[in-house]
Amino acid sequence: MNQIKTLAKGLLDRLHQGELDLAKSILRWKLRKEGRAEPPDKELEAAAANLLAEAREIARRRGKSLYEILKEEAKGLFRSKDS
Repeated sequence: MNQIKTLAKGLLDRLHQGELDLAKSILRWKLRKEGRAEPPDKELEAAAANLLAEAREIARRRGKSLYEILKEEAKGLFRSKDS
């Protein structure tokens, strides 16, 4: 049973790191689009963590998963590009 807990924790850690990497990527893209300089990595990491916390809170209030929220927002982003 202890192996399962260790495996589950490792999986959750990887998922969290993937979310954090995605959030940092989105922030970098937004900064480049706005013509702004990228902040030091620690500041970018803190901003990405805040972004994830806000996204989780929105997902919790809407009763949806973070993945569902991101998917909906991405669809809206691509639709607005086509207009």
